[in-house]
Amino acid sequence: MDKYKSMQELESKTTRNKDWTIHTQNRDSKIIILAIHGGGIEPATTELASIIAKKGNYNYFSFDGIKTKGNNELHVTSTKYDNKIALSMINTSDKAIAIHGCLGEERIVYIGGKDLQLKSTITQELKEIGVNVQEASRQMAGLKDDNIVNQTTTNAGVQLELTSTLRRSLFKNNQFNYKSRRNPSNWDDTMYKLANAIKEAIDKIT
Repeated sequence: MDKYKSMQELESKTTRNKDWTIHTQNRDSKIIILAIHGGGIEPATTELASIIAKKGNYNYFSFDGIKTKGNNELHVTSTKYDNKIALSMINTSDKAIAIHGCLGEERIVYIGGKDLQLKSTITQELKEIGVNVQEASRQMAGLKDDNIVNQTTTNAGVQLELTSTLRRSLFKNNQFNYKSRRNPSNWDDTMYKLANAIKEAIDKIT
């Protein structure tokens, strides 16, 4: 159960640049990559999203938890994600991919969302590099209209949920604490392969 019922409530009861920060890149793209539970909330999602966005020259939004502990308190579910900056960026985007993290002892990407074409292409590209991709369960399916990822011009997007074991493998020391994440020399080839595959999928349909 989330501590805050909306981003508006979270932002009114916490402190920017002390508890959390927002990073954006506007590259005049119609495609956006989001990490709405970034930083210490769902570790490794910010790093992966930023690499995808940079490689593809896409727009980018990340909400990063920066508390020394208890960043999970900054989790607001995707259907209640009324952050004004994120909404203003996604409302003008044709394609959106949200990178999330979930628990899991196996290296799996659970894929969901309403953009069926992009979803299918990403699945294919990830499988080609040996990633275990599975259909997201109902709780992670990303099919609701009010999910932030579906607030695009096409009312559809793709949601990727990476297990904690997979996310740890994106770093050479197999850890995703703050120090491990913030050191680019610790980013494993797996991170870049994932980012490349997702970029390739986008390129195939745009």
